[in-house]
Amino acid sequence: MMRALRNEHNVKTVSFIVAVVFVLGIAAYALMGSGNIAQAAPTSSIGVVDQSMIIEQTATLGQQFQEQMAAAASELQKEFDEKSVNMSEAEKQQYFQSMQEKFSAKQAEIQKNIQGKIDNAVKQVAEKKSLNLVVDKNAVLYGGVDITSEVQTALNAALEKEAAANK
Repeated sequence: MMRALRNEHNVKTVSFIVAVVFVLGIAAYALMGSGNIAQAAPTSSIGVVDQSMIIEQTATLGQQFQEQMAAAASELQKEFDEKSVNMSEAEKQQYFQSMQEKFSAKQAEIQKNIQGKIDNAVKQVAEKKSLNLVVDKNAVLYGGVDITSEVQTALNAALEKEAAANK
C-alpha cells in the first residue's frame, strides 16, 4: 500500500478523483438547496403588466386622447388665426413654430395624464397583491406575476367612475 502511495501517478489519480467527488457533491448540494425555480415564480413579489395591450383594449383611453388632442389643436388653431391676421409671412412662420412647440407640450401633458391613470391602476393592483415591483411585460424574459387583466379591470372601473363624475 505504501508503495502505491509513493507512485506519483497514483497520487495524482487519487487527488483528481477526490476533487471530482468534492465538486460534484457541492453541485448536488447547491441544486437541492435552490429548489424548483418554476414553482417559485407564482409566489414572486414582482408583477408584470402589458401596457401596450391595456392601451389597445381600453377604447376610452384612445377616445380621451383623441378628444383632448383635437380640442388642443382647435384651440391653438383659433389662437393662431386670431393673432396672425396682421403678421408678415416671416412672422407667421415664426409664430407657427411657437404654436407647434405649444402643441407638442400639450401632447406630452395629455400623454402623461393618461399614463398616470394607468400607473394608478397598476399601483392599486400591486398594493392589493402585495407586489414590491411591477415592470412592463416587454422587459421581462421569465417570471413575475402577470397582473395585466387586473390592471385592465381597475383602469376601466376608474375611467367609468371619472366619466360618471364628469356627467
